[in-house]
Amino acid sequence: MKKSKKLIVSLAAVALAAVPVITTSLNQVQAAQTTDQTQNKIATDGTLTLNHNTRIYNQRGQKLYSYQGSNGLLKKGATVKYADQVKAITNPDTKRYSFHKENFQDWFYLPYKTIKGQEYYSIGHGGYIKAANVQEIDSYSLYTNYATVRLAKITESGVGRSNNARIINSQGNFTNKYIKKDSKIVIDRTSDRVSLAGSMDILGLSNSYMEVFRLKNNKQQFVLRADIKKSSIPRQVILPYSNFTSVRIIRKSPIYNIHGIQDSDSAFPTIAEGHETDVKSLRYIWVPSLNKAELFYEGTEFYKDAEFKYIKASDVEYLFGKHLTPVNTATDVTPINTAVDVTPKKNDFDKSSL
Repeated sequence: MKKSKKLIVSLAAVALAAVPVITTSLNQVQAAQTTDQTQNKIATDGTLTLNHNTRIYNQRGQKLYSYQGSNGLLKKGATVKYADQVKAITNPDTKRYSFHKENFQDWFYLPYKTIKGQEYYSIGHGGYIKAANVQEIDSYSLYTNYATVRLAKITESGVGRSNNARIINSQGNFTNKYIKKDSKIVIDRTSDRVSLAGSMDILGLSNSYMEVFRLKNNKQQFVLRADIKKSSIPRQVILPYSNFTSVRIIRKSPIYNIHGIQDSDSAFPTIAEGHETDVKSLRYIWVPSLNKAELFYEGTEFYKDAEFKYIKASDVEYLFGKHLTPVNTATDVTPINTAVDVTPKKNDFDKSSL
């Protein structure tokens, strides 16, 4: 199973002074097209990328039909300069909208203004756009920590005539509890049933029965993404959740067994760089080929009921979830050397005893 992640450089590299000036028609603003990554990054610094056609508003939440030489309408996919400065935060739950960079450990947000219960980003010159219509900030995906959605009228998990949405528990299993179809609910996390169960061995593992959303007011209950009305699913990414620890493979990683032996017989003896997976424990294992103890993560999904299920901790980076501590020490697994040569060497004799 692969998850999208789905997750940093210093704040000084990103909290650039915003330029709130729009010099061309906003209908024609497009992201810079270049294959050079550095040029792409420069082109997107200080910008918002839109996920929907977007009207510009004033500070009272009124639509503008004339703005800086345009008709006040921005097209989906366009970029526009923002007027505030990006700030660092310690917890994405403290802000409705936030983003991270290369990993999930450091978060940032762009200050927004709430007008009539809706969040807006300032683009300067008295113009504002809805935060809900922003896909990216400085080319990084925008996350939201909750959203109101509506259940479908015909659900995937519904049973019988009622067709109400069936609730999933914190272990990824269906329960006998239901939420009435077509109801509005508030969700605050996205996950999948493997990340809840810690095992591929659960029922109903088709794509439509995999992804779930967590109910905001009940941290132990989830609903299928497939049970949500498609038009109500938020355009931004919902913050991720796992019962375990989510990591990303940073280099091609061999899979080991508890004895420190690499898998050499299966069709997939390694995990590719960039793969994201859940792990459930951290331990030292003696690796005979290296003649030393190494720190390993125990995976939840490498192989079902297989002996080979460990990857080196040095081959991964932490994304989110529980912070694990080793269950043992390197000393615990270091073998006692019983083959030490104790034969006296030529210069080892105590001459005083002769």
